[in-house]
Amino acid sequence: MIEVELKVKVDKEEVEDLSHKLKELGFKRYGKVEEIDTYFKGIDRDFRETDEALRIRESIDLERGDRRYYLTYKGPKLDSISKTREEYQVKVEDGDTTKIILEKLGFKKVPPLRKVREIYKKDDVTVSIDRVEDIGYFLEFEKSVKSESEREGAIRELMDLIRTLDLDEGRLIRASYLELRDSYEEKG
Repeated sequence: MIEVELKVKVDKEEVEDLSHKLKELGFKRYGKVEEIDTYFKGIDRDFRETDEALRIRESIDLERGDRRYYLTYKGPKLDSISKTREEYQVKVEDGDTTKIILEKLGFKKVPPLRKVREIYKKDDVTVSIDRVEDIGYFLEFEKSVKSESEREGAIRELMDLIRTLDLDEGRLIRASYLELRDSYEEKG
């Protein structure tokens, strides 16, 4: 599966207005979750150099109280515009034990990344309003496609949505939240 993803940096003051605009466009609020992502460093290669990611996500539904864990591998970005990449994800029953298994295999954890995500969906498009700890506010636009040939059309569709929300393309960010946090920490 290929996850086509575009991300835009927004200000806290814009969030409420963007939520209203999404609803006016027919998006339904799907819920609000806290996600705690524990990323791992590669054993035989530096994932920062290869642009890959391996993580355990703990997802807590803030409205129902459900807690779920996912193991995810993300391949390198496929273009210079978006964060589109191959992604493989599987639900796991016990996130803590899965972390231990990965560590026993030689993977090294990095400090967890925390965010609160409000999710909106319309058809096969998901828009998330994210508040990422120590980084700020973002809108993530996602659409999954089955093949490389569908990628460009999905990017155009998401870009049209960004323009409809009156968000400037200059605000697009290709870096992952982990990359953003690392760059903020390096700047001090």
